[in-house]
Amino acid sequence: MKRIIYIILLAMGLAAVAPMASLVDNNIAALYAADPRAKAKAQREKEKAKLQKEREKAKAKAAKERDKKKKQQAKVAAQKQKAREKAKAKQTKSSSASSKQYASKPAAPKVDNSLSAAEEKAQYMAQVAEIDKANAKAEAYNNRDIAHRLGFWGQVGYSNLFTSGIAFDDQALTGFQNKDKGFVGGGLGLGYQLRYKQFLMTVGAEFNTYNSIMAISNQPDGSLIRTFGMQPYATTMTYTYSFAKMQDKLIGGFVQVPLLFGMELKKLPLFWQAGLKVGMGIWSSSTISGTLTTSIRDLELISGLTDMYNHSLVTDQDFDRPSTSFKWGLNVAASAEIGVNLDQWINASPRLRVSLFADYGFLNALSYKPAAPASPTAETDIPTQLLATANPLDFPTNSALATTSAESAKVNPFLVGAKIAVWFDLPRPKKYTRDYPKKPTPRMGVYMYDENSALALGGVAVEITNTESGKQMQKNTNRQGLLQGRFAPGEYRISATKNGYYPSDTVLQAVEEFTFDTLRLPLRRIPAPIIYTLCMNIYDEESHEPVEAAARLTALTDTVVLYAAQASDDGFIETPLTEGDYIAHLTATGYMPKDDTIRFVRDTADIYLRHIKEGIKVKIENLFFATNKTVILPTSEQAMSDLAAFLIQNPSVTIHITGHTDAVGSDEANQILSEGRANAVRADLIKRGVAAERMTAEGKGEREHVADNDTEEGRQLNRRVEFTITGTGDEDIQQVF
Repeated sequence: MKRIIYIILLAMGLAAVAPMASLVDNNIAALYAADPRAKAKAQREKEKAKLQKEREKAKAKAAKERDKKKKQQAKVAAQKQKAREKAKAKQTKSSSASSKQYASKPAAPKVDNSLSAAEEKAQYMAQVAEIDKANAKAEAYNNRDIAHRLGFWGQVGYSNLFTSGIAFDDQALTGFQNKDKGFVGGGLGLGYQLRYKQFLMTVGAEFNTYNSIMAISNQPDGSLIRTFGMQPYATTMTYTYSFAKMQDKLIGGFVQVPLLFGMELKKLPLFWQAGLKVGMGIWSSSTISGTLTTSIRDLELISGLTDMYNHSLVTDQDFDRPSTSFKWGLNVAASAEIGVNLDQWINASPRLRVSLFADYGFLNALSYKPAAPASPTAETDIPTQLLATANPLDFPTNSALATTSAESAKVNPFLVGAKIAVWFDLPRPKKYTRDYPKKPTPRMGVYMYDENSALALGGVAVEITNTESGKQMQKNTNRQGLLQGRFAPGEYRISATKNGYYPSDTVLQAVEEFTFDTLRLPLRRIPAPIIYTLCMNIYDEESHEPVEAAARLTALTDTVVLYAAQASDDGFIETPLTEGDYIAHLTATGYMPKDDTIRFVRDTADIYLRHIKEGIKVKIENLFFATNKTVILPTSEQAMSDLAAFLIQNPSVTIHITGHTDAVGSDEANQILSEGRANAVRADLIKRGVAAERMTAEGKGEREHVADNDTEEGRQLNRRVEFTITGTGDEDIQQVF
């Protein structure tokens, strides 16, 4: 009953209120009709309220979708976590079984060891002893004070052919006397010389000439007279030939082989040699010359006739007969010389020797037999042979050594004078010593195995370092987990690395000579990393609306891109990721780019981007100038290129460039520097195709610092160039820098 009463009263109230509401609406309508601006404002507020309601509805829907997606991700993550825990439990069970199976760890594979340490040492010592013996001989040979020389020499001096034993007839009519006189002689030679310590030996070949003059006479005044009768007046007339200043010029050439022995003095640059020279005469000649006077005595005349032309008589007639030759035989000469070494005064590679020498042949060098007389009346015991002819001047001449009287003669060649010799040292072959074999280095094996399963690990990178010398060797273990090699005695650090295992580098091994050892090294497996899912929400900094930004994730320590994608329309990004620190690079059209450091520990990150509009101030990163100058360095190329591309891509954007400095230096200098750097950036952009009227520039010196100028880090932050967007032309700005 009461409910019915309440309903009737409510209906009556509504009927009473309706006319009043209509009246209010009419009044408002009349008011709007009277003020159009109020009507427009009300309409805008209504639309704004409607838009706000729609946004809240969309946001609620997006939040609902995100919650749904998060629940799905959580479900998937839980399934993955469960699967990982199951796999880990299985692995632990397997490892436990393996550990139980290999409770007694298997022995490392055997290393090839063909010789024992004692046998290897004995073999090495035998090789060393053999090389010691050979090297001692080589060093003794190389250290011998010996020299081999080749050289040539020339000599000149006094020469003579001493004759003795000529059995001449001492009768005045047929005999003659001879007297030897010397003349100039000399020769040339070449040979080999051996010097051992101070001892010298010289052998070679030389050609010498010997010259001599033999005066011939049988009178005290030195003349030679020959008297004879000529048919048919032999009984009544006597012919006399008188030879004055008659001499026989003799010359001979010898080829000799010298063999000399001697010494070089240590303290004085002197040397001497003595020995024999065996030679053979190869050439000889003689020429008789003198003055001839003829006379005739007729027994029927009271006195003799002299210088009678019709009788072919002559007085003091010089004659020079053609040369005749005689043969020389074998000659052995004693030789000696003493001289001076000029090495210390003449700085030249050849060795120069100057000496005095003497050669004396002590065997008969003559092997000539006189010919038969030219005619029955010819004399063979005198140098001139008279002929039985009508011409008293017609007679031949012979060498005095070719007469009958010289059949038993002896000739001793003699040469004394000065000698100059030039010697060249021959390169002496050197005997090289043998290198000792490398001492057998100790043998060492490294066996790598899994710490849990005790199974051999192949492909382990092992680095063996000598702790004293720093010398390293790197090798990988084979399939049996073994690495073997030889190493010099000493102490070593052994480091081992393999993917999926913790590195090991704490083992030190002392190695001694002629030893062998195998080192067992375990490696511990690295647990597999746990993967989580990173979720990022990207919003507008002012409106908190989602932004479809492009995102890149890189590691904190390098620039390797781990993830790159475009956010969904609700500004959401998710990716599998391990825990750690990362850098998120975010860019979107119309927004400032942002690099944000993220410490990911299984949570969701919210990142806000700043919308680009008039009044936004941007610092030009990676812009570098020369110290205290306005010159832009080449390392700023990328920064300037990106800024120019941004302005060209957005032709409606205008900017104001501002330069700033630190507080070092005077205010005036800093003001000038800041203005110069701002104008340098503007000029560079003009060169790159940006219109000049779109940019203004100014410098503010040190006035607007952003950090403390008392530290280097703060001063570095204060030295900067910024630009402020002064106009956008009401267009969407393409974010390209």
